[in-house]
Amino acid sequence: MVYSKDMATGEGAEDMTDAVQNLEEELVRVNANDEEDGEDMTSVETPRRSVDSTSSSSKKRKKEWKGKKTSSSDPLLDVFNEVSGDLKVATMSIGKMAQAMDREASNQEKARDEDPQQKLREKAINEVRRLEFTGSEVIKAAGVFVRMPDQMGMLFALPEPLRREYIVDMLRDEAARRERERSK
Repeated sequence: MVYSKDMATGEGAEDMTDAVQNLEEELVRVNANDEEDGEDMTSVETPRRSVDSTSSSSKKRKKEWKGKKTSSSDPLLDVFNEVSGDLKVATMSIGKMAQAMDREASNQEKARDEDPQQKLREKAINEVRRLEFTGSEVIKAAGVFVRMPDQMGMLFALPEPLRREYIVDMLRDEAARRERERSK
C-alpha cells in the first residue's frame, strides 16, 4: 500500500502511468537488444524514480541474470523466475553451510574424544584403582586430578612403588584443604 505522503511530487516526479510506460519501453528495448545480439544478457536496467526533470529513468538498478533470456512476455513472471532461481542458489548455499557445520561438529567430537588430557585422566584413575583404593578415594582423587592436572603427570613420573604413597599424601592434602575452607 502506498500512502500519499510516500508519493513523489514536484517537477520531474514519475507517476504510476509514467512508471508503467517507462518499464514497458525498457522491456521492449531490452528484448530488441537480445534479438540483435543473439547472446545471453548479463544485466538488465530497470527504471527508478526520477531525480531531475530531463530524464524519468536517470537512476537505474542492475539485475544479474544467470545466463538466461526472458522467455515470457510477462515481466512479473520473469521476475518470479529470477527470484525462484535465486532461492534455489540460496538453498544450495545453505545446504553447503550445514554440511560444513556438521563436519566441524564431527571434528570437534573427534578432538574431544582424542583429548590427551582426558586420556591422561582415564589412565590416572585406572592407576588409582589398580593400587586398590576404595571407591570414595578414587572419586576424591579424580576431583583432585580435574582441579590440578599436574598431579596426574607427577603420579606417572614417580616410580611404581611410590605411587600409592603419593596418592595417600595427595588425598590427605585435599582433606586438609577442604577443612580449611569450611573453617573460614
